[in-house]
Amino acid sequence: MGKRLTSGYTLVIHEVTQSSVKLWLGALAPSLAKPHNWRLVIKKSDSAKMRANEDGVIIQTLDRGNIWQRPFDKLNKRFYNIELVTDLEPDTYYIAEFHSRTNQQWKLLEKAFFTTLPNRLPGTTKKPFTVGIGSCFYTEHDGGSAGQAFEALYKHEALRPDLKFLAGDQVYLDIGLGWYPLDAEDCQDRVADGYVDSWKYLRSILRRGGTWFLPDDHEFWNDYPYLEGFNPYLLTLKLSDDFRERWKDATKQAVKIIQQVEPLRFFSIGDDLSFCIADLRSERSNQGFHSAQSQQQLLAWITNLQSPGVLVIPQPLISASGGSEDKNLPDWEQYNEIILAIQNGNHDIVVLTGDVHYGRVSQVVVGNSSNKLTEIITSPISNLSEMAGIATSTPKLPNRRFPFISINGVEKNKVTYLGKVTTEGKWWDIRYPVKRTHEHFMTVEFYKDKKQTKMKVHAWHAREMIKSTGLPKKIKGFNIKPITLV
Repeated sequence: MGKRLTSGYTLVIHEVTQSSVKLWLGALAPSLAKPHNWRLVIKKSDSAKMRANEDGVIIQTLDRGNIWQRPFDKLNKRFYNIELVTDLEPDTYYIAEFHSRTNQQWKLLEKAFFTTLPNRLPGTTKKPFTVGIGSCFYTEHDGGSAGQAFEALYKHEALRPDLKFLAGDQVYLDIGLGWYPLDAEDCQDRVADGYVDSWKYLRSILRRGGTWFLPDDHEFWNDYPYLEGFNPYLLTLKLSDDFRERWKDATKQAVKIIQQVEPLRFFSIGDDLSFCIADLRSERSNQGFHSAQSQQQLLAWITNLQSPGVLVIPQPLISASGGSEDKNLPDWEQYNEIILAIQNGNHDIVVLTGDVHYGRVSQVVVGNSSNKLTEIITSPISNLSEMAGIATSTPKLPNRRFPFISINGVEKNKVTYLGKVTTEGKWWDIRYPVKRTHEHFMTVEFYKDKKQTKMKVHAWHAREMIKSTGLPKKIKGFNIKPITLV
């Protein structure tokens, strides 16, 4: 996993723009002391040699004192701060270093790496603008493999993901059975410990390239906010309304503070490509999968697109209805409005998503328009195992016309399945009781070919590496031709 630091402090690269970066730094583990005198050092790394040596030229030094905040309002020992670094150059590689001062010496606690957004998509002679996408990270048998695979790609000059989207279930916080209900402080401790466990293994991913997080249900509990059906992981939440509210409050603080999630976030690559990152879980209710205000903002983004759009969401759009125990997006009227907006819009939409424990790339023309919907599902980065392993899955390729539900004014069209991620099932591997999709993540390259916007999708093993190159293996048979976006 590259050069290791063992301080235990955390430095996460959050959203980047053409001229800024948001950094999350601190410690989620309760055993770590708050540095009373610390600084951020920003280095510009504008040569391949510098990047290989993980070094650069210092351009900013931000001295800080004992400035810390609490990620959870009842816990004093865990701490963080958000730093927004500005005055950066577009399409440039930087290094951020977190130092503390003790005994008159500056000590490096953690370092991270990122590139700012470009002003436009590159042409075919340059490295494409590349985004990573992953979801569903169950820590039990990962052992740092996913981080090692992602880091290997990041260090490769031609394959480096400029940023990535983690589209849900970065942590599994289903409470399970035990002596409950817990008080508010205990709930927050349990949630914080879940993040400590996940972030330990995700470290090499979180500190390399900008990150946009989205929560899905397991950041709260299975099928949040509902508690339908018999599920041993939900039993204790049904014992007490007060306890459930305390647990929900702790999980929502983590999503807001640690993952830095907002209902909707937007950015563009010049006039070439527009991104919308939409949280369709945190505001979920019987009325919709997000608030009415968020829905109007999302519909306005689709309607007013001046270029192809990339919509990042925690659950697939090309989906059937769910049920009372596990809801899908078509279970709400807001889904119909989104599909209508895509049909009536002016540009193609790419959906990046996860959740379903399989990998698939699908394409369909929406309704009576010429607008293409291309959906890229990548899940899981690390599979559920043991008792929870019965919920693993293999790719679903239904022979049905989209939309799978009836929507007034939208005719149904054939879905083309462009690629799927391979599966594995070994009867002697007792960790995984049923056949499962290989652990993986994907990268998506965007570039200009003459005046056309093109997209190329790659799928990478999260646990299998090539010894001769040090790179993760590509998923076998996953070879999708470049897709033109209009």
